[in-house]
Amino acid sequence: MIDELSVFPLKVLNTTTEETVTTDSAGFFSMKVKANDELVLVENDYYQLKYTLKHADLVHNIVRVYPESKNTVLKEVEVNTITTNSLGIDNKTIMSNYINPNPNLNMDLLAIFSWITGKTKKEKQRKNEIVLRKSYEQNPYVAQLPRTVITDYLKIPDSLVHKFYYYMNDDYLIDQYIKQGDEAKWKMHLLDKSFDFLQQEKEEAEE
Repeated sequence: MIDELSVFPLKVLNTTTEETVTTDSAGFFSMKVKANDELVLVENDYYQLKYTLKHADLVHNIVRVYPESKNTVLKEVEVNTITTNSLGIDNKTIMSNYINPNPNLNMDLLAIFSWITGKTKKEKQRKNEIVLRKSYEQNPYVAQLPRTVITDYLKIPDSLVHKFYYYMNDDYLIDQYIKQGDEAKWKMHLLDKSFDFLQQEKEEAEE
């Protein structure tokens, strides 16, 4: 599955009809297809796709097709042990580059490292604290995103936007992605969730 947005748009070829289309920035594309048509990616060095459409696919408005990363086999490289001596560095050289070197330098560095490590752990723990939301609350992180992300990127109808916010209520992974500012991850995660949400809406409408 593609987990980065920079690869879009992609070119998709229907080898049966020889029709080629280009996806949008979210990976969506439209194409006339029938059962047993084969879809492949073209002009792409990083991802591959070879998918044959099934009769079951044709009953859905949206069909999810996941390209796979191409595996690159690298030649084995033997790395010998590297030491400070092999790099031409010894304790005398290190000490000579310090102004008023402290003979207990190693102890000082250990204390500083321990302090920084302890402080970092505490800050990380605070950041990773999860406050559980009530069942009737919207996901505030998703709700604060531009509305166009939901309607244009995820293709969720405007009338269902607020319902999608509630649907994402108990998804705390998306909270972390958005807080970390990892746009590629939160967009791909939301895209996957939106498929499930729209499928759920379709099934409810058919009941």
